[in-house]
Amino acid sequence: MYTTHHLQKMVAVSQQLGSADIVVAAASHLIPEIPTSVRAKTRMVPVEPELQVNPFSGRALAASHARGAVLLFLGEDRFYSAMELQRFLFPILHGRVQVLLSCEGRRHHRSRTSLPLDSLILFFHELLGRTDLGTASLFGTPHAMTQHALRRISAELLQQPAHALYQWIKTGVRIGVQPVEPMRNAIPYNPQLYGAVQGECSFFEKAVIREQMDFAASLPKRNGLTDGRRRREELFQESLPECAQPRPKVDKGARLSVIIPARDEASTIESVIREVKLLNPLEVIVVVNGSRDGTAAKARACGAVTVEFAHPLGVDSGRAIGASIAAGDILLFVDADFVLPAQDLYPFVFGCEKGIDLALNDQSAFFESHSGNVVVAARQALNFVADRKDLGTGSMLAVPFALRKEAFASLDWSLLACPPLAQMAALTGGLRVELVHAVDSFSLNRFRPEKHLAKRGHSPAVAQMLGDHMEAFHYWSKQYRGGHPK
Repeated sequence: MYTTHHLQKMVAVSQQLGSADIVVAAASHLIPEIPTSVRAKTRMVPVEPELQVNPFSGRALAASHARGAVLLFLGEDRFYSAMELQRFLFPILHGRVQVLLSCEGRRHHRSRTSLPLDSLILFFHELLGRTDLGTASLFGTPHAMTQHALRRISAELLQQPAHALYQWIKTGVRIGVQPVEPMRNAIPYNPQLYGAVQGECSFFEKAVIREQMDFAASLPKRNGLTDGRRRREELFQESLPECAQPRPKVDKGARLSVIIPARDEASTIESVIREVKLLNPLEVIVVVNGSRDGTAAKARACGAVTVEFAHPLGVDSGRAIGASIAAGDILLFVDADFVLPAQDLYPFVFGCEKGIDLALNDQSAFFESHSGNVVVAARQALNFVADRKDLGTGSMLAVPFALRKEAFASLDWSLLACPPLAQMAALTGGLRVELVHAVDSFSLNRFRPEKHLAKRGHSPAVAQMLGDHMEAFHYWSKQYRGGHPK
C-alpha cells in the first residue's frame, strides 16, 4: 500500500468474503497512520523503503505470510463489491484454474480506449503463445492463486510478475481469466502510483516497463522469430556496387536525398520516381536488390542513382545501404511498390527542415479498428517503453518517414535494416522524434502471399516484425538498468 485512505473499505469487503486471514503489505512509514481498528483485523507486513521502488514487492512479502489455500490480491486502483469478488473467485474456488487473472467487465471495457500498457502485455502474451489471456496480467488486480501454484514458483518471484507468469506457463499451471466489474462511483485517488501528465509514464507504468524489459532480456534476442532473410553481416563488409549515375555536387543548405529500396518493382518505379522528383531532391537513390524484371534499368532511365545487387538483401536492408551513401542533409524514405503524392511527402521533409531529427507517419487513425492486432500493439508498446506515449503507433516500419543525416549519423546506419531497432536507438539517443503527417500507406502495401500468409502461426512478415521489436527491447535493456541510463 502506498496510501491508507481506502484501506478500511477494502478490509471491510475482504471480511464479507469470509476471509479469516487478511494480510496488508504497506509502506513502513504508513503503518502508524493505519487505524487501530483496522490493524486489529489484519496482519501488517511492512515494506521497507529500499523495496518501495518496486510496487510489486509488497505482494511477494504478503504472499510469504499468507495462510489461506487461495490467495486473493487486491490493489489500490479500483474498488470491488464483495458480490463481484465472489463471482470473480468462482473458477479458482471450484478447482477449474490454479491462477486467476482479471479483465474488465463488458460495461467498463466499452467505455475505454486501448492503453499503451495493454499493448505491451498483448505483445508478450503473443510471444508466450497465450493470446487467450488478452490484456489480463499479474500486473493488474484483482488476481488470485492457489497455494499449490505459489509453491511452484516461490512467493519471492511475485515481485517480478512477468517472470512469475512465464514460469507458470512453462510448468503447465492452469491459468484463467475472469471478468470483474469495479464500482464506478468509488474510484480511489492514488497519484503516487498512477499520477502522470499526458504523454508521460506514471510510477506504476515505469515499474511495469522495467519488469517487462527485464523479462525480455532473459529471452533470446529475437525469441526464435525470422529475420526477414536479412544479410546484415554482409551489408557493409564488401565494397558497394558502383553507382550507375554520377553523384551530385552538394551545395550549402539543407538538401534532400530520396531513398527507395526496390525488388521487382518495374511496374511502379517510374511513377514513384516521377512523383518524388516534384520535391526537387538533390538525388533519388534506388537500391535494387535481387530484381529480375528490369527495375534498375527503368530507374536509371528516370535519372535515379541506382545501386544494384544481384542477390536479395532482405527486408529493409536497402534503407541502410541508401542512407550510408546519401549526399543530402535530409533523407526521405519511400517504398517502390506504391505511389504517394508529393503533397503527402513534403511534410516529412519540412519537419526535418524545421529541426525534427526523425519525422514519422501518424497512422493512428488508420489503426483504430486494429487495436488488437499484435503488430499494431508492438508499435505502440515500443513508444511506451521509450516513454513516448504521445507517438502512439508511429513507427519507422511505415513509410514515408524522414530523418536528418547529421542527427542520425551518431548511430550506426546498419540499424536502419531493422526499423524498430533504429527507432529505439533514436528515442533513447536523445533525437527529436515527432509525428508530422498522416498517410495511409498501410492499405497501399502490395499484398505478397509468400510474406503475408501462413498455414499456421504467424506469417513471415508478422514474425519478422515481432522479432524486430524484440531486438528493440533488448537494445533498451542494454542501455538502461533499473530504469536509468547506464
